[in-house]
Amino acid sequence: MVLDETLEILKKLYGNGLDSIRIEKIVIGIFFTGVKLSDGSGGVAYTPTADMHSATCCPTMAAERPAPMLLRGMTVSQALSQARDSALGNVVELVILNALSSRFITSDRYHIVYDTDSLDLIDLNRAGKIGMVGAFIPFLKVFKMIPGIDLTVVEQKKETLKPDEMRFYAPAEQAKQVLPRCDTVIITGASIANGTVEELLGLTRPGANVLVTGPTASILPDALFARNAGIVSGVMVTNPDLTIDLLSEGVGAYHLFNRCVRKINILKN
Repeated sequence: MVLDETLEILKKLYGNGLDSIRIEKIVIGIFFTGVKLSDGSGGVAYTPTADMHSATCCPTMAAERPAPMLLRGMTVSQALSQARDSALGNVVELVILNALSSRFITSDRYHIVYDTDSLDLIDLNRAGKIGMVGAFIPFLKVFKMIPGIDLTVVEQKKETLKPDEMRFYAPAEQAKQVLPRCDTVIITGASIANGTVEELLGLTRPGANVLVTGPTASILPDALFARNAGIVSGVMVTNPDLTIDLLSEGVGAYHLFNRCVRKINILKN
């Protein structure tokens, strides 16, 4: 739903312009997917590698998947019409929407804080009970330094957390119990890619401080704001060519900062 609404907003903003914008370059990296469009814009999004591998294997891919098509050269309208229905299709759609959104994520449309870690926008002294969906390693490093912090990390992969972090752990199926009780909720942008963001935001209570963060959350924030998000933190691709080159060599998101992407935080109020 978030992606559908975002696409509809972009269609209105671009008008017939979407029919003339093509995919110039695209790479499905092992950590992140990147795209450069013919208008010079770029986007990145989390590659759900585990979901792709668990959904199919080589024989079933050969049997069920249609003949491969070359995305490079397609118009974004063509590519978006053929996306969905698979983890790979979802991430292709999302990375295109991120690139298309970049033109309209401007200070005259939104309240934007640049070049700042999203966690710095939260007053941790007044954060109350914190629920974090996804084990953000940099955030955990900060939280562990705060005595008596009331933190629960909802995570699918228990092994993601270190032994001294297990006191914060809650399995993913406990999100329905954890999030409604939290004063501050931090949700990974990867939830947009895997289709769980709507459910997670729906579990947050009115008045909670809700942050959706990560390079994947670089779409127009309107649909997320409408679902109780207060801060949407993503990235702006400043050098699409270098981004594509680095992602093709297996680079993670943190190596892109200060080289070819810029941190952006969009505040609802």
